[in-house]
Amino acid sequence: MSRSLLDHGFRSWEAFASTGPYGYSDGSRVIFRCTSDPGERPRAFALTGDNSEAEARVTGAPASELLEMLGRAEPLS
Repeated sequence: MSRSLLDHGFRSWEAFASTGPYGYSDGSRVIFRCTSDPGERPRAFALTGDNSEAEARVTGAPASELLEMLGRAEPLS
């Protein structure tokens, strides 16, 4: 499941849960993809829990928390 949000620059982002590196469930991430600017690199915010924790954060967190996560997310390589 994904969720849409607007950042402070009025860019639209899609947030969704992802597994950790190499598909392992531990060390899941929330991925942010800019839907209004295709040149913007996707970003990832790492979590310590499993994929279900990332899904719960995406669906249940207030928009302000997701924006804070987006601000601290690292660009994907």
